[in-house]
Amino acid sequence: MKWKYYTQFSLLICAIGILTGAFGAHALKDKLPSNDLNIFDTAVKYSLFLGLSILTLSINHRHFNYRLSTALLFMSIGICLFAGSLFMISLNSFWPGVYLKGIGVITPIGGIAMIFGFIYTSFFCLSKIEESKSSSSSSSSSSKKSHRKTTE
Repeated sequence: MKWKYYTQFSLLICAIGILTGAFGAHALKDKLPSNDLNIFDTAVKYSLFLGLSILTLSINHRHFNYRLSTALLFMSIGICLFAGSLFMISLNSFWPGVYLKGIGVITPIGGIAMIFGFIYTSFFCLSKIEESKSSSSSSSSSSKKSHRKTTE
């Protein structure tokens, strides 16, 4: 059941990425300074990349071991902190008197969480893939042996 939630979350992140990308390209391009627009664009890109990554992993969860949910949790928290803080920083000029630049401390925490999620996946979540490769290679080698015996 938890995979359904990760799939829904990833689709929501992708939708937010598309919506904010369109909003930035049309409504904000003349209203934000170029530096803030670049920050906004970075948040959009990472939202789309992580949304698609989480979607791909959650849909294919049967190919990974039970630890994948931990990796997806880190990726999900990471994208919320990373992109969320970048969106707030880039739109700070719309809120005069509100100081949000200090929220930039959250951005690298989100980035580290995303990176950790991918590294965790690569080192700790691939045991089912390795097991399926070894079982398929042993079954194919045994079928080759049985084929040789029947042809002799």
